[in-house]
Amino acid sequence: MTHNMTTAHKKPPQWLALHFPHLALDLYSRAHQQQSGQDTALAVSDKLNGRVCVVDYNRAAHDAGIRLGMPVGAALSVHDLLQITARDQQAEAECLQRLAGWCYQFSSQVCVAAERGGLLLEVGASENLFGDAITMAECICGGLEELGYRPRAGLAPTPEAAHLAARHGLQLHSHKDIQARIGALKIDQLYLRPAQIQTLKKTGFRTAAEVFRLPRKALARRLGPAVGDYLDRLLGHRPDPLPSFRPADSFSSGMDIPETGNTQGLIFPLKRLVQELCGVLRARDRGIQMFSVYLQLDRSAETIDITLQQASRSETHLMMLLRERLERLQLTSPVSHIRLQAPRFLPCVVVQPGLLPEESKQPSEEADSLVIERLQARLGMDAVKGLSCHEDHRPEYSWSLRDLDQPPAHTELPRRPVWLFPQPQRCRIDKYRILAGPERIESGWWDGKDCRRDYFMVRDTDGSTLWAFHEYKPQPGWYLHGLFS
Repeated sequence: MTHNMTTAHKKPPQWLALHFPHLALDLYSRAHQQQSGQDTALAVSDKLNGRVCVVDYNRAAHDAGIRLGMPVGAALSVHDLLQITARDQQAEAECLQRLAGWCYQFSSQVCVAAERGGLLLEVGASENLFGDAITMAECICGGLEELGYRPRAGLAPTPEAAHLAARHGLQLHSHKDIQARIGALKIDQLYLRPAQIQTLKKTGFRTAAEVFRLPRKALARRLGPAVGDYLDRLLGHRPDPLPSFRPADSFSSGMDIPETGNTQGLIFPLKRLVQELCGVLRARDRGIQMFSVYLQLDRSAETIDITLQQASRSETHLMMLLRERLERLQLTSPVSHIRLQAPRFLPCVVVQPGLLPEESKQPSEEADSLVIERLQARLGMDAVKGLSCHEDHRPEYSWSLRDLDQPPAHTELPRRPVWLFPQPQRCRIDKYRILAGPERIESGWWDGKDCRRDYFMVRDTDGSTLWAFHEYKPQPGWYLHGLFS
């Protein structure tokens, strides 16, 4: 799908470009929880002129003497504890797609510019929701930094100018700003092909402003129509239709992490993945009712499945459930990779908290769901069940376990205790005071488990209220069968 970017809104568009100059390093380092004075020296390698060299590094590596273009062997000889990873351009392209999904919560027009290593957002139409463009840019960059990325932002009235603004840290509010501030850039700072730049330099041009003044027909005769088309789109003289990003209804994101055999070491990378997921859910106005965490161990894998009672997109809620599950997880070997997947997005009702404390209290249904989810996370899905009633007067056959997603069945019965003992316990009735009864139960002749009992509500010397019965068949005597709350 394409949009004509010059007519998308009645008011002049304002484009925010996000440039990620350290994306390869961010992908590698975002799982590391940096602490002052304890940073790990990290670097990224790639082929330069046929040799594998360092193309990016962090501050700790710089302090150790690592420099751009240094061969990998030389870098390791300078700092033998340097951790190096090879650049993965496919992973970078996939990352930009995920970040576009996260940014979709701020604008309905998001474009992925993979060849420029960045994103484009039309933010003029979102100012009523998020504030002016500068405030919005600060908010978006702050959120991306929490996810572990280091973007550079630039604002301009045209997409091409916004790319240059992000690359050079500019804020252009009008077409006059483009003429003046972009015009001051050198020719080789524009997004032109190397051959085109060389031709312009040989002709005597040095700055973008000099090229702006050149007649388009003369420019086309020398370099073809492509350069003139780029300049017209840069200056806003020609529409710039771009493909719009459309987010998916599922989520999958992972990262390599420093090997850890302690589940507490998984909290930091998991929090960043959950933050990314919740941003995508807000963008889609959706929630999730199930998600999975995949842990890659040395020779095996571990899967953590989390199921919610109702759709949610609360980061606090999801992290609470993950912490409960991690507390009882025993790792057999260190974890080297972690991935978070939510296969299906669902409609989600978000209740805004009230201004008064009484209005902010959780409804009983929501509180019950939270308790159930915490129990499932701590004990396991199979350890938490619901109850379903059956039309049978015999207490031990009047109920059964059910899965929580199955609808319960109810029957009208006289007052029954909250807890039934696994097996009736023989007793002496003279040790108890009878409060109410008898209630005659005589049933089961059709299935071979017939009984004839008189039930009483009794109280012991400690003040506890119990359920006792006198059985006539099949085993005569007095028994305790339950305990009232």
